[in-house]
Amino acid sequence: MRKNLFYYLFTVLCTATLFISCSDDEDTPNPVNPLVGVYSLSDYETADFVVAEGDDPIKNFPKAGPLYAKWDAKKEDPFTVAASGMFRMMGATMLPQVLNTIEMSEDGNIIASYVDKPTLQGTDKLMNWAMAGLMGGMFPEKSEITSLAATSGFVNSPAGLATWSESNGKVVVKLNITNILGAALGGQDASSLETIINQVLTGEPAVLKELLKSLFQIDLANVTDASIRQLQGWALNGIPMNKKEENGKTYLYLDKSAFDTFMTLRDTGEKDDYGAPIMKNDLLYVWEALVSANLIPAEAAQAVILIQIISGYWSETKTFDIGLDLMKQ
Repeated sequence: MRKNLFYYLFTVLCTATLFISCSDDEDTPNPVNPLVGVYSLSDYETADFVVAEGDDPIKNFPKAGPLYAKWDAKKEDPFTVAASGMFRMMGATMLPQVLNTIEMSEDGNIIASYVDKPTLQGTDKLMNWAMAGLMGGMFPEKSEITSLAATSGFVNSPAGLATWSESNGKVVVKLNITNILGAALGGQDASSLETIINQVLTGEPAVLKELLKSLFQIDLANVTDASIRQLQGWALNGIPMNKKEENGKTYLYLDKSAFDTFMTLRDTGEKDDYGAPIMKNDLLYVWEALVSANLIPAEAAQAVILIQIISGYWSETKTFDIGLDLMKQ
């Protein structure tokens, strides 16, 4: 059940970031929103690219793809520019193995064509590919990444897992936790859990931590209450996404402000082998908890290295945008 829930949450969270609603004005007929339609993930594009003047070009540098990523920690920082490409490569490896198309329906539902319980390929190579791109100046050939995309076995997600609205210039995506749990339980009616879910989402962070530990063995004891409250707010009120349209594409993404609470490092009170203080943030604690609960595949657990790298740069980060890069069919 825990793995089914993980797959449903992964699919919904990956797809639920692309929608905006029509006006709620009941006195004036609403035109069909121009964003209503079927979307696919953007094509993966690579080129040899010089990150910093005087450097050799990085071969097969990921210029665009299903994952929108932009990271700037310092003015024209070569590392963060290269790392943005690395994120795009990782997104192009993973997302097309899960998602096929996404329908943005006029009634406000999000209907995704996705692979049910995908068997992800290439995850054992991701860290080597990432390090080769960052340190060795060469990412994998485009064909090596695109050949991993799923081509069959797609199913449609049920209606009612997520809705969208527009508020203060943001695309607010709201997940229906009750329906997601019901889908993860094989289509069972989970309405009897709705009261309990609402109590947890409006209750003290300690209550949510205890529930996750007892039901899914996810131990978030070291995660701050501020991060828990932010997640509770997203679950109750929706996730506010930024939206940008350029060159026939639609980008929906979270910016740096959405991650600050999770990424701020703090002293754990422990020392490393050299006597230096060990610093962690809430994202590292969450990742460790998911690995311990066997919700992260063993071959993907090494991605903690990337989280540590980002965390070390966070105090200098100016821009950190990450989301979906989409094309309307």
